Amino acid sequence: MNSDERIEAALKRQPADERVYDEPLAALVNGEGVQRVRPTTRSRVRTGALPALAAVLAVAIGVGALAVVGLPAVGGPSGAPRTGSAPVPVASLPLIGCWGQGPGFSPDLLTGPGSAETGDSAAAAVLRQFVSSPNGSDAPAHGWYLMEATSDEVQFVARVPSGGPPDFWQVVVNRGTAGQFVSDGWSLGGYGSCVLETVPPAGYGPATWTLDPSVPFAAGANELHILVAEQSCHGSDPTEVGRILANVAYTDRDVVVTVVARSPEGAQTCPAPPPTPYVVVLDQPVGNRDLQDGGSWLPPSIATGGHVVVVPTPTPEPSNWHMPMDCTGEADGPGSFKAASMSAAFDVYCAALPAGWHRESMSGDEQVVTTVTVSYSGPNGEILTLSEGDLCSGGLSVCAPTGTSAGTAMFGDREGQLFTVPPGADFALYVDPGKSPSWEATGKGMSLETFKTLTSALIIVGK
Repeated sequence: MNSDERIEAALKRQPADERVYDEPLAALVNGEGVQRVRPTTRSRVRTGALPALAAVLAVAIGVGALAVVGLPAVGGPSGAPRTGSAPVPVASLPLIGCWGQGPGFSPDLLTGPGSAETGDSAAAAVLRQFVSSPNGSDAPAHGWYLMEATSDEVQFVARVPSGGPPDFWQVVVNRGTAGQFVSDGWSLGGYGSCVLETVPPAGYGPATWTLDPSVPFAAGANELHILVAEQSCHGSDPTEVGRILANVAYTDRDVVVTVVARSPEGAQTCPAPPPTPYVVVLDQPVGNRDLQDGGSWLPPSIATGGHVVVVPTPTPEPSNWHMPMDCTGEADGPGSFKAASMSAAFDVYCAALPAGWHRESMSGDEQVVTTVTVSYSGPNGEILTLSEGDLCSGGLSVCAPTGTSAGTAMFGDREGQLFTVPPGADFALYVDPGKSPSWEATGKGMSLETFKTLTSALIIVGK
């Protein structure tokens, strides 16, 4: 079945019959299905969640004899965090997704050259319009793969010709005419760079690891000293050892270590704290096999032939930048923070909100951005609105602080002036009012502490 036929088949299915991944993984996580991963809120881990982690390992190790081991971290004799060893089953459904976002898709879909952009479907027509437009000038013109298709959404990915990270581009096409490049009732829902990572089990978020430089790597050792970096927002402290879960898979050629982290509930700030030292107890020494991080696709080699792989040090991005998919609503809400950030000359902030919040509207993701305005709605009718950029183009009178001064509060990593009872809202926070650029947040239907918590958790979208 070609890509057009797969799209059309998906669009004709009733919602109750759409392709989902809950059933194969549900048994592994005691009834919890696969869900889209959000950066700040995830379900609490159950003791039966360990086998679920094995699901992500099948991506890295492929077909062949396989052993997977792992136990929740416990303190060793010296108090060092460790993971023990015990066999657990391996799920048969490997899933990968952009930035580890679920529900994910099989890497088998990327076999052979991509040609989804040549299809006759409405979704393919939207894709062609996008890559031919100024907004899509950086996106590959050819080689697109159909990643996922439901009755309301079609997702495409394509390899970046340069082959450097991020390795892929992603385009999301939605049913409806709310977006750009409308074709037969479908339009652009979002786009941006994409790094393919294994999708964590429900209740967990992605994490990466590196070798701990304070403990030299020894190919013949039964312990692996690593530093774990949780990728989702989790406050200013390093990830607690009790939230880290690691599994190890062995083949004749590879030793694959996959790490995930259970994220704290509620809104979290994103100051990028230092990684957490962690000790993985191995059933078998790595030896001359490839040591790989199973959290990425394709899994990178950390050591091979008994020696650490030395890679060139890339130019670091600012430490306070975050991925667009960390923004609430980036996958399924209106607008695109990726497009806004790439086009704006100022720092563009988005909200990483608790479960139940949705992005209601957004403007400012056009080709030339001078202002960005976005509105979010909460589960109990709360409203959070962000305005950013050249807010004073009509004069200081249109952007001067109003209301009753209530001190200061944080707008992400910037300190602002806090006001109560401004016109049309309960609270307002102003950063650099009267200047260009400036930033403003308003809240309605929530307490002052909730408003301050949400604004302090705002994050800068990387360019």
